[in-house]
Amino acid sequence: VVDLVNDDPGAVRLAKAVDEESSLAALSVVSVHEYLFGVHFRYLRDKTLSGRLSSARRDLARFEIIPLTQDVIELSAGVHAELARAGRLIGINDVYIAATALKFGMTVVSRSEAHFGRVKSLRTESY
Repeated sequence: VVDLVNDDPGAVRLAKAVDEESSLAALSVVSVHEYLFGVHFRYLRDKTLSGRLSSARRDLARFEIIPLTQDVIELSAGVHAELARAGRLIGINDVYIAATALKFGMTVVSRSEAHFGRVKSLRTESY
């Protein structure tokens, strides 16, 4: 989301392709947290925080937001355990994002396919 908002050429190109294909553009609620955390962190004591948050909410409005459900959490526990056993851990937020994508048959779009590529059966795409 951050790269799209910042007009990263690869992210913009991929977003246009998704729009043309009528593919579902969705985010895990965890990604929403990460994005809004970044806005709060950067502008916490700034007079523009309220406006920045409003802008961030508009950015997020183009996506369907996928919640963390009991099924996703249970799946994430298994994914996390597999990664831990293999000594290939990724951050817990990324485990939740991966489990959400696995549960709903979605592709994770990231700058680093190798990172999410540690998760078995997860479809990834980079830009």
